[in-house]
Amino acid sequence: MVAAFGCAPLAAGALVPADGHTGLICPFRELTGFPCPFCGATRAFALAARGDLGFTRFNAVWVVVAVLLIVAGVVLLVARRAAPGGRAVAVLAGVAVLAGWVYAFVQRAAIVG
Repeated sequence: MVAAFGCAPLAAGALVPADGHTGLICPFRELTGFPCPFCGATRAFALAARGDLGFTRFNAVWVVVAVLLIVAGVVLLVARRAAPGGRAVAVLAGVAVLAGWVYAFVQRAAIVG
């Protein structure tokens, strides 16, 4: 199940146009003018799914998180262990969101432009 959560955005990235433009808008960015923690992720996944390292110009944090989920899922499957839950997962999710937001701000010229 953990690996599936990592595979899903990469599979979705392969389905969207190569430039990642889906016509969707970010409500947070529209209201505030600032990128959200997930801004640029669609384009990052679209590029990563095609093997294009240009995904690092967008919100690459989420691609790294997806790959880590795939690896963790395989390790849990091989070790025959259940996925952890609770506070540790919540803290890691919070760290990922914060890292995604920082990356989005750093790369905002490419993401918003």
